[in-house]
Parts: sequence; C-alpha cells; structure tokens
Amino acid sequence: MKKRNGAAFLLIAAVLLTACGAAKETVTTKEIVAPELSSKDILVNSLEYLLEEPEGEQAQALEEERSAETAEQEEIEPKMEAVICYGRDWGSDLTRETIQVSEITPEVLLSALARHNIVPLFDTRALSMEEKEQDGKKVLYLDLSEAFGEYVQTMSEEAECIIVASVVNTFLANYDVDAVYLTVEGKTLESTNAVYSEYLFTCTPVELQNLFMTEEAEGLEEPEE
Repeated sequence: MKKRNGAAFLLIAAVLLTACGAAKETVTTKEIVAPELSSKDILVNSLEYLLEEPEGEQAQALEEERSAETAEQEEIEPKMEAVICYGRDWGSDLTRETIQVSEITPEVLLSALARHNIVPLFDTRALSMEEKEQDGKKVLYLDLSEAFGEYVQTMSEEAECIIVASVVNTFLANYDVDAVYLTVEGKTLESTNAVYSEYLFTCTPVELQNLFMTEEAEGLEEPEE
C-alpha cells in the first residue's frame, strides 16, 4: 500500500514540475528585454536627434523662424556705410573702400584699417577723439595708443607715408572735419623720418612725403595749445 502511495506521489510531483517548466518557458518567450544603454550612448543618441535635418512642415516653420530672427536683428542693428582708405603701392592714390557697419566709431575704423595692415592688429586703440574749431577750420584731435607710434617707427619712409595718409584720409572721410591732428599717448606723433606737429589734410602718400619729409613743408598750420 505504501509503495502505491509513494508511486502516486512521485507521479503527481512529476506532473507539477512539467507544468511549471512549461509555464516558465511560456513567460520567457513573451518577456521583452530592454537593451542596456550607458549614459554616453544616451547622450550620443540625443545629439544625433538634435542634429537631424527637419523635414516638411517642421523645416518650413524653422526657416520662417530664422528669417524673422534675422529681420529683427537687422532692425536692431541698422547698417551704415563707412569709407576706408588704404594704400599698398608707393606713388599710387589710396584705395577707397565702402564697408557696411552697425555704427561709425574710431574702433570700427581702426579695426577695418588693421585688416589692410595700416595699423597693428592688436593694441591699436583710440584713447580720445575731439573736434575743435581752429583758425576757422574744424579739426579732429585723434589720440592713439602707443602701439601705433611703435608701429610707425618700424617703417620705411614710404611705408610710413602710406600709413599716416591712410589713417588721416579714413577719418576725414567719415567725420565732418577739415583736418586731423594725430597724437600718440597725448604727445605729438614722431618718427625717425618726421614730426607731425601740424594739421593733416586730405593727401596722397607722395604729397605727405613732400610736406613733412622735405624742408619745404608749406600750407599747414601748427595747432594751438
């Protein structure tokens, strides 16, 4: 009797184990396992999404938004025309170039001149600029930083004339004045070739050389203190 009961117990246990195994197998086949992603993978996927080119209506809406922003920016920063004068060849007239700027300031003009190597790219600043009435003429007193004076000192006579004439003509072209008086750190601009102790008018490099680098410097007036 005990043998029969034991056999029956084993049979029932076997059936239960088989059923559990089948159930476990069924659950496993339906289970969804998410791939493991590191924080770096997530960041890369996010960047790829952001860099994707928009399509259809989304692209059109984005383009309209960009156009509106551009128009608004242009309204905030209206364009003005400035004239830059610079030379490269000795004996030739200066080149006059019209550029678009948001405003006309000494810094803007000097930065534009630096692109043509007329003034040093770094450290050339306008320390002050003031208009004065002298002898019936409107004179622009322009005081530049030491970098400009040191730059002029390294130049040949011809190159110096091109530099000084370019600066003078550029400021005369953009401000309603008759002449410019250049100083460096509050002192008269001097070089091994000349002492610029007079007003400077519109001139070519050759005319500037004839006025300042010969003994016949006529037609210019020494500024009053």
